[in-house]
Amino acid sequence: ADVRLECETCKGKRFKDELLEVEYKGKNIYEVLELSVEEALDFFADVKEVVNKIQPLYNVGLGYVKLGQSSSTLSG
Repeated sequence: ADVRLECETCKGKRFKDELLEVEYKGKNIYEVLELSVEEALDFFADVKEVVNKIQPLYNVGLGYVKLGQSSSTLSG
């Protein structure tokens, strides 16, 4: 079923306020997971370990996929 309920506490962000207060380069975990693979390559350009993990996604044409996107939303 395509039913989605939004948590009244976090408003769909999936994290407690305490976690959302922690930032890296001005973004919290929710904002980082909302980045597309292409955006993340720029954002993490100076972190080779991250770039090495997400570069293959970009190389096969999945630059539009969000880092936090559920795999169940991808087509076969």
